[in-house]
Amino acid sequence: SPALLCLQFTPVVNLSACLPVSSQNNRIVGGAPCIPHSMPWQAALFMGSQLNCGGTLIDRNWVVTAAHCHCGCACCEGRGCVIVRVSISVRLGEHNIRHLDWTEQLRLSEKTILHPGYNSASKDNDIMLIKLLTPANLNKNECVVSGWGTTKMYFPPVLHCGKVSIFSQEQCRSIYPRYYTENMLCAGVLEGGIDSCQGDSGGPLLCNGKLQGIVSWGTQTCALPNKPGVYVAVCKYVDWIRETINNN
Repeated sequence: SPALLCLQFTPVVNLSACLPVSSQNNRIVGGAPCIPHSMPWQAALFMGSQLNCGGTLIDRNWVVTAAHCHCGCACCEGRGCVIVRVSISVRLGEHNIRHLDWTEQLRLSEKTILHPGYNSASKDNDIMLIKLLTPANLNKNECVVSGWGTTKMYFPPVLHCGKVSIFSQEQCRSIYPRYYTENMLCAGVLEGGIDSCQGDSGGPLLCNGKLQGIVSWGTQTCALPNKPGVYVAVCKYVDWIRETINNN
């Protein structure tokens, strides 16, 4: 099933690597393996055979992710995508990315559309849509962030989930005064210990079953006290998402 956006719109159906000096591109520490296939909207984005980012299926034909997932390490140079654009393959229905689950769907990307206001240096407007070459098959298979990213010491093969809380805008602004914009939101645990981390970039932050955030950036070390992860505030982009889907 696709994930509901924070504000529902038609046609939604009900339901690592490059690290700039100032931010962390691909960021679940302190979580636990998700119940297999309990996150059917979770997408794994690959460049070749390498897991690059996560994403969220919001329509049979569309996945939303972070704009900085548009390129691999070869084209980042510490400032975002500056050289080449790489083809992205999308895997849906995954739990263990190293073994056959018999639920996988592999889809190639027809096109990728970055938000026109994306700033690779500040990570503002860090959102991108991927149109699938062929539609996904829909099936039945607190806030929760999920991904295959690092759990302190290694990258796990199975999808992990972590329960986090949304920080207020004032808290987020005071923690990251140089980098926070109104297009971002912070989520984590005040005392630390649970966070998205390397490899989780572009993945979903769901609250009450609705997509609220996209994993964007954070501190170099994950899950520090009073250092929440920073996410794209999806509610700010519903109109752009609707318009982009309708025009493509």
